[in-house]
Amino acid sequence: MQFSEYATYIAFNGRVFALDRRDGSILWRWTTPKGGNFVILLPDGDQLLVCSDGYLWALRAEDGTPLWSQPFKGEGTGIPFLASPRSGSETVTTAAMAVLAATAAEEERRRQSSTT
Repeated sequence: MQFSEYATYIAFNGRVFALDRRDGSILWRWTTPKGGNFVILLPDGDQLLVCSDGYLWALRAEDGTPLWSQPFKGEGTGIPFLASPRSGSETVTTAAMAVLAATAAEEERRRQSSTT
């Protein structure tokens, strides 16, 4: 059985987790070296694309090893949207869900920063 057949991924609080979808056990975890709590995650074939506060990383899907990164220096931050033909993310449903999740996270971030 290949890793992609039994793994699923989740991202929150500046971390990415690979879980065994058969029992929910954590297979590996990775913490963003930069960025904030909100993380966007896109499975992309044998890689995971991870974005947080203007930083982008590619992780090896099987073990979470960082493969490359892109800091987008001078580009600022905002609501990220990730897409790749290899991930099937070009479907309207997936795109709409990603935008809604990112918008909700940005609103929460603004609300938290206005109370501090």
